[in-house]
Amino acid sequence: MDSSNLNTSIPSEFDDEADDALLPLGEVWAYPCKLTSCPYNGRSWQLRSQFLLHLQEQDAHQAHAVTAVARRAIELEWRYSTDPNLPPRRAPHFRPRTDSEEQVWTYGIKDGAGNIINRTGTQRQMEQDLARLRNSESIGETTV
Repeated sequence: MDSSNLNTSIPSEFDDEADDALLPLGEVWAYPCKLTSCPYNGRSWQLRSQFLLHLQEQDAHQAHAVTAVARRAIELEWRYSTDPNLPPRRAPHFRPRTDSEEQVWTYGIKDGAGNIINRTGTQRQMEQDLARLRNSESIGETTV
């Protein structure tokens, strides 16, 4: 962490408007968790106090965010300014998992008659639907 960004005075951890004077007009601070071992990695808070509370409560941050000075350093390093009217950064049903069985997709399969059948499911369900369609086409049926 770069300590050159630190002010000599540390604002109260309950002050959600600390440093708002430094923001461009119409923007707000966003405070993301960037610690990969934290279960909330990638989540952002708009309230500074809630982010600092997260740093205190999560076990993953216990080694680095012990003091108010350390939490302030993390806050200054990770925060960014953003437009409050932007949509959320990730899709509503996004599941950040590496296992394809936990990812749900919306997909379409074209049947033998040229109709597109839309479904939602995991990679395995998608493959099963495709295999079922191919099997039914080889028998002469047209339903999935």
